[in-house]
Amino acid sequence: MERALAVNNQWVKYAARVDGRDKLCRSVAYGSEFVLWLFSRSGSDVLKRWMKQVKNVKSGVGVARKCFRFAAPLKDLDAVANMKEKGTPATMKTILHTFNAIYYFIDSIELLSIFQILPYNPPEVKRIRYRFWIVKTFMNISLAFMAFSKARRNAAKVQKENAGDPEAVKAGKKQVYKAYLQLIVALTDIPVMFHNTSDWGKKKVPAHVMGASGAFGSLISCSLIWMEVGASLKAKSS
Repeated sequence: MERALAVNNQWVKYAARVDGRDKLCRSVAYGSEFVLWLFSRSGSDVLKRWMKQVKNVKSGVGVARKCFRFAAPLKDLDAVANMKEKGTPATMKTILHTFNAIYYFIDSIELLSIFQILPYNPPEVKRIRYRFWIVKTFMNISLAFMAFSKARRNAAKVQKENAGDPEAVKAGKKQVYKAYLQLIVALTDIPVMFHNTSDWGKKKVPAHVMGASGAFGSLISCSLIWMEVGASLKAKSS
């Protein structure tokens, strides 16, 4: 019973996070592309009849994600205003957060255009948004690679200087594992980016490959957020 309550509490905290809901919905949205491909190749008339419902799910979840992210630019602007790091990483993070803020601001304009509150054409707004997403994707990959390299160096240093402290060594390995997963998440955006930003990409990266890559990365992000929430709850209870 206690275990069930703990899991329920963790789920409530997870669902309360904007990024938690967004990544969960993202895995459904991109996973829908892969499911559509599977249904179309199944040869089953029953599954093919369900394709319309899957498309509706994909469309509805996409709008839900935009609603979740409506005030997201404020978070990135706050991150820029309170940046404490120095040097190259700080510059890269400032650029990333700036592009994130612009990206999510255009995303909000697209949402209001979908609702016909603003008089813009949503596909045209989306094309503008994706131009910022290209820069955002490569910045994410660069920062994830730098974080992974730094985590490995720190873990090696801890292993050398604190070999007799198993908890410190274990914590170092956890940071490497987390950074490794974050790098994988960043890399899974490459097929999604190519498919969504150019006609060449659509030909080279089919929709089902893009969908599988996006869903895989999103599920890893979900697991990282889930572990982070769990660690926070564990720290509060101890």
